[in-house]
Amino acid sequence: MKKRRLFFLILIGLVVLGMLHARLLGIAAEPFLEKVMTRVFDMPVHIEGMRISPFFSRISVEKLEILNPPGFKRRDHFTCKGIDLTLDLGVLKNKFIRIRKAHFNEVVFAIESYMTSQGSRTNVKHWYHNMGLDVDGPPVPQRAMPDPDNGNIGEGSWRVRIDRLELEKGTFIFDDRRESDSHRWIFEHIKGYWTGFDFLSNYTSPTFTETIHVDATFGENPPARFSGGGKCQFADGDNFDINAQLTDGSMSEYDFLLSGILGEVQSGTFDLKSHLLCVEGGLRSEHLLALKSMTFAAPTAAQKLLKYPFGAIQFLLENQKSVELNIKVDGDIEDPKFRVFSAFTKAFQKSLISKTKAGIVGTVKIAANTPGQVTYGLTKLGAILTQPFMAQDQEATNAGSNGEKKNV
Repeated sequence: MKKRRLFFLILIGLVVLGMLHARLLGIAAEPFLEKVMTRVFDMPVHIEGMRISPFFSRISVEKLEILNPPGFKRRDHFTCKGIDLTLDLGVLKNKFIRIRKAHFNEVVFAIESYMTSQGSRTNVKHWYHNMGLDVDGPPVPQRAMPDPDNGNIGEGSWRVRIDRLELEKGTFIFDDRRESDSHRWIFEHIKGYWTGFDFLSNYTSPTFTETIHVDATFGENPPARFSGGGKCQFADGDNFDINAQLTDGSMSEYDFLLSGILGEVQSGTFDLKSHLLCVEGGLRSEHLLALKSMTFAAPTAAQKLLKYPFGAIQFLLENQKSVELNIKVDGDIEDPKFRVFSAFTKAFQKSLISKTKAGIVGTVKIAANTPGQVTYGLTKLGAILTQPFMAQDQEATNAGSNGEKKNV
């Protein structure tokens, strides 16, 4: 009995010693890592509660903060209240950092953009530039990465691989203050994973070898359900082939999509299905947007003075249970002048106007078999409502022609 008690006491002592040893190693490493990361990102970095357990090949952190540099409204750019990493320490001697599994809990990742006299400034671009990741080097031929199980033997450059990264209770915020009307996009309750990230200098994969999947909520009033995923290759740049969908989003919360066209949205929801393909920053995307059960406040006196046909669009949206719009957005996401959300809004408005014109024409055609008085009324209504469209189209054509002449 005494031997058994002694054995358990020794075992408990070893466990406590291991825990203390892990924390002591963490305390010793924290200031060094804070200094290095602050220099690399050019952003203040704070680390709390680090534990390093070489015997179990594990590193854990209770809290990590990466703060914005001066000029941004928000204090933090990235925060996390729980990081757990499982590593392969045996390959470090071969310049190979291999993370078998990474688990992040309660993450807040906040992207913020605003305009300066020198142009657009974004916190992500700040550290991206400071790390030298936007420096154009000589073209690298595409070739498959060497087998990670060989331990990076024979390679002279450092290699970083994350076999699997898991995220739970995440929040993503995008504050775009570059336009006169700033917009905020919020994804909450994020849960997902990312596999296959693998970076080694002078290697560019000919195929997308990474996989990503995310479930979340979008917006607040009420929150829409978001789900998306597909193949990507972020180790080589902005490369992804993603399918995503939003379900039951509140139109009143994102009524800026209707800016310049409609009156105040009182109620209504939307579903959005998207396919986004991006290769080296070149975005090609197609979206199917379904607007459902829309209602609007009466146009203001100022809105009635505009040429936009408020009545026609409201008639279309309020008298159909669902209106589907096909939207295409293309562009270079690495171009500072390209605004994904502004481009989507413009494409949305163009599709909505086109749909409204088609709806008016259809209404007039249906009236062909109705009494003459009704037919005359609808035909005249169609002419009145489509006239602003014709005027806008003609103005755009004339402007384009004049622009071409000036360019010539």
